[in-house]
Amino acid sequence: MSWLGRSFGSSQQGRAEYGLRPAFGPSLPSWRQIRLLPRILTAHEKRAALSLIILVVFGGLALSWRLYEKSTTVTPQIGGEYKEGVVGNPRTANPLLATSDADLDLAFLTHRGLFSIDDQGKITEDLAESWELSPDKKTYLIKLHPNLRWSDGQPLTAADVVFTFASARQEKLASPLAGSFRDITITALDDGLTTSFTLKEPYVPFLYALTVGLIPQHIWQGIPFEKWLQSEASLKTVGAGPFRFNSLTRDGQGNIYNYILESNPYSYEAAPYFKKFSLRFYPDMPSALEALRQGMIDGLGDLSSQDKTNLNPNRFIVYDITLPQYTAIFYNPNTNNALKEAAIRQGLSYAINRPDLIQQALLGQAQPAASPFTFGEFKTKTNTQTITYDPTKTIQLFELAGYSRTEGDSIFKKGDQLLEITLTVVDNEVQLRVANVIKQQWEAVGVVVKIQPVANYLLQSEVLTPRNYQALLASEVVGLDPDPYPFWHSSQVAAPGLNLAQFQNREADQLLVEARQMFDESARLEKYANWQNILRQESPATFLYSINYSYAQNYSVKGFSRSIMGQPAERFWSADGWYRRTTRSRASK
Repeated sequence: MSWLGRSFGSSQQGRAEYGLRPAFGPSLPSWRQIRLLPRILTAHEKRAALSLIILVVFGGLALSWRLYEKSTTVTPQIGGEYKEGVVGNPRTANPLLATSDADLDLAFLTHRGLFSIDDQGKITEDLAESWELSPDKKTYLIKLHPNLRWSDGQPLTAADVVFTFASARQEKLASPLAGSFRDITITALDDGLTTSFTLKEPYVPFLYALTVGLIPQHIWQGIPFEKWLQSEASLKTVGAGPFRFNSLTRDGQGNIYNYILESNPYSYEAAPYFKKFSLRFYPDMPSALEALRQGMIDGLGDLSSQDKTNLNPNRFIVYDITLPQYTAIFYNPNTNNALKEAAIRQGLSYAINRPDLIQQALLGQAQPAASPFTFGEFKTKTNTQTITYDPTKTIQLFELAGYSRTEGDSIFKKGDQLLEITLTVVDNEVQLRVANVIKQQWEAVGVVVKIQPVANYLLQSEVLTPRNYQALLASEVVGLDPDPYPFWHSSQVAAPGLNLAQFQNREADQLLVEARQMFDESARLEKYANWQNILRQESPATFLYSINYSYAQNYSVKGFSRSIMGQPAERFWSADGWYRRTTRSRASK
């Protein structure tokens, strides 16, 4: 007979030698027989048996793990530290004074507003529990959640709400938000929770203005407005956000390079999963990217298409987030006489080949922009005409403005004055690529172009505030309700206003004021279409392109969920839900 492939014939002695017996019934091998298997198995049989054992063991483990997964759920755990990289250097964490991306990042993490923007880009209550709007669309009653506290444990009341927005409009403070609250009557009601906002005229995007973080009266009321920016409280801030100030570190030049936050124990929502949240500041994108690759930081935003291709997809996930923004060339007629002429500004716009610019400088990763409206019905129903690439039209407009070229000379002149423009750009690889393509396209139609790079950390103080530029390549983030007033009304010409083109036109101003009062969307869009006709005729800027906001995080970080946002700092509105540590708990039935 044969057993496991070994022949013993009918010899009783052979069977007895190995303790074997014929297996006529269903009985299992004894322990003694199992122990003797290595002596009787061939090498091939041993390998087969070992493979079978391994298969059974690992199959059992896999089945056990699947049953475990099915009966449990992954639960985020509190603990650990998150490190975000930011290009630039912050001046303040006070949301009323924040102007740069670095400032706004600090403000969003440490402060909360009455309202916020959800993951779908819709307005939702934040510190506000409820709100009502009067029939005439002018008075808002907004009630706070009860028992709110600041990050130092002090009560947060309607008095703080009044103080925040009354301070924002003070001239001595010079807040970039002043225009949004200047003509509003703000009153705290007797219940200590409700605030009344009464506007002179209806203002459609008003709730968006109330997403700005509140500030505590008991901290700021004793500090003169003109000293807020230099005060200790400006950076060692007290707010109502998910995180609160812990410490900061400066380099030898006094620039902040590390800003550490900790979980705010007084936050009205559940505690953040990360106990600490650090922001590390870098002078430029290459150094920030290198820090990301080296694992010194966990997240970094505002990535270019080239930056994304240089990241390891096995280590990082890149989120492409819709951001209502546009990049344009803003002309300053106060610093260049040629730019006082609308025909020159129009001619410069016609000289730009946007598709070619996007392909050469941005690897095709952008959409051409023809106006300040870049998404939704604001774009589709107001852009009735566009300025497209037409170098022949450019030459005609230059000649209309009194400029000419002599035979053999490719440069336009008016008398002895060359048509010459200095283009100011942030000193980074992407901006310089864009600027160089613009330079090529303008030089092709007879303009002398000089590129003036400026370090990102000097942009605010040396360029924007003093309006020190002839033509400025810059991006503006307009918000999810893209009200152009803060960027294009003549009241915003001087810093800290955002009218970078120094555009002043009474008819255009009136259209902007009327449009922001109209709750009828069709009527509002019609006003904006008329306003854009004026903008196109005057050409105070050349609109180039819009691009999504690309944000990278290490794969170990979970919980990010935002597909659209009004400005880059809004990526932090869900930061209290980010986590790295997890455990598995029994799933509820």
